[in-house]
This record gives sequence, structure tokens and C-alpha cells, in this order.
Amino acid sequence: MKREPLTDLDYQRLAATLARHREQQCMSLEQLDGFFSALLSGPMPIKPAECLPIILGEAFDDESAFPTSKALEQFADLLLGHWLEISNTLQEGRPFHPWLQEDQDGAVHGNEWAQGFVEGMQLMQEDWGLLFDDAEQAPLLEPIMALAFENHPDEDMRPYLDAADAGQHSAWLAQISPSVEAIYHFFEALRLDLDNPED
Repeated sequence: MKREPLTDLDYQRLAATLARHREQQCMSLEQLDGFFSALLSGPMPIKPAECLPIILGEAFDDESAFPTSKALEQFADLLLGHWLEISNTLQEGRPFHPWLQEDQDGAVHGNEWAQGFVEGMQLMQEDWGLLFDDAEQAPLLEPIMALAFENHPDEDMRPYLDAADAGQHSAWLAQISPSVEAIYHFFEALRLDLDNPED
């Protein structure tokens, strides 16, 4: 599906709407980008409209979250625009760039992006198991999983007991783009095999 890409103003509006509902467990734009990236690089895309309860959290059931149905439609349209930007990037083989937000000190962490990606994987755990069980390709998930669980409250879930050093963290961030591209192609090949079974 082709449409004009979102403008900078569109992204400001999307980010502002998400931020307005953060106290209701709504995703941030960084987390949303990771979530969509997982859904689109995985075995079977799930449309944004089907994921509104996950994206909006408690705001989904809050009648005051969107003052009019038009406001909700506009928000859903912005979601679709971002979804299509990621989809077209992967389908056309253009370089994938995750949406990573700088903190107030100008540092990029990527943890929310990775947490969003993991949340997307959980919607189709059984199918993602195909990648986890592939000894050659499973390492593609390592940087994403490491970032997702870097600060987990359960120390046993962290890749390191203490935070990773700057070099290791930068390496994880640098591996996101090639990993997502390779994951997309991994599941693309499986889909082609299912569509064209050998006689």
C-alpha cells in the first residue's frame, strides 16, 4: 500500500498523542517503532488496528482519551502511516533505521525500542520459536533481547548484573538495523516455502 509518508509534523502529533497517555501504560513512539518492527519482520503481519488495546494501554478503554471519534481516526491514521513506512522500507530493501529517542543528555539507549519489539514477538510466540530454534540465525535476536532486558528488575533476566559498558551498549544499538533486516528475510523465506511447497 502506497501513500505519502508522514511529515515531521505528523510525527510530532503522533509522539504527542502517545506521550499524553503514558501514565495509562500507552507506548512511547520509540516503543511503538520496535513493536511495529517485530510485527512486520515476523512471520505474519498483524494490522495496527488490531493492536490498539496494546498500544494505548488503559487509554483504550478511557472514553475521555480521545474527545471525538474523528480524533481517534486521526490517531489511527498516523499509526497506519508509520506502519506503512516500516513495511515499505523492509519490502523494498531500503536500509532500516529504528526510531531511537535521545534522552535529556543526548544519549540513546534503545531499551524501549527493544522492549516494544519483544512485546510484538509475544503476540506470535510459537512462530518466533522457529527463529529461536535456528542455531545459525538465533543470534540475530541477541542485541534486541540484551537491550530489552538490560535493566530488568529481575537480575537473573539481565544480560549483565550491572549495566553494560558504553562500548557493548553501542554495539547492541548498531546491530539493531542489520538484525531486523535479516529477521525479515528469515521469515520471508519461510513464507515462500509455505506458499510453494516441494512436490
